[in-house]
Amino acid sequence: MLIATLLTTNASGRETIRMQPVSDLRQEAEVMRAGKLLLVLEFAREDCPYCHKLERLFLLPMQRNADYDDKILVRSISLDDNEVVIDFAGRSVSTTEFAARYGVSLTPTLLFLNADGIEISKRLIGIWSEDFYGGFIDSRIDTARDSL
Repeated sequence: MLIATLLTTNASGRETIRMQPVSDLRQEAEVMRAGKLLLVLEFAREDCPYCHKLERLFLLPMQRNADYDDKILVRSISLDDNEVVIDFAGRSVSTTEFAARYGVSLTPTLLFLNADGIEISKRLIGIWSEDFYGGFIDSRIDTARDSL
């Protein structure tokens, strides 16, 4: 299994765990097909405090929880730099163009995608209830996995 997080060093010299950005969705789709996995794709911005909260409280712990290893891949796309990503069809597109294809304009947004890039469960936009949000994510994952 691919490493799902990146280690970076912050200003104090301590290592921090970061979300793994996606660069080639075609490669991710191969991994998803081989493992019958769902892609939980976060659209985020560096200056979005709600994105950091979502990652810290839910997404990063999910990446480290073995219960999710055979269910999902968790990846992130930054909408900050208008970088290029390889889409599910193998075409290079800007991250903002890719987000626009899915109608994503707010961050954080979580999409639940199959290996063909089709949204197979209702997306989550924003983070509004820390107490119940993990259950909302798990419910979306269960619904999506039922249609794989």
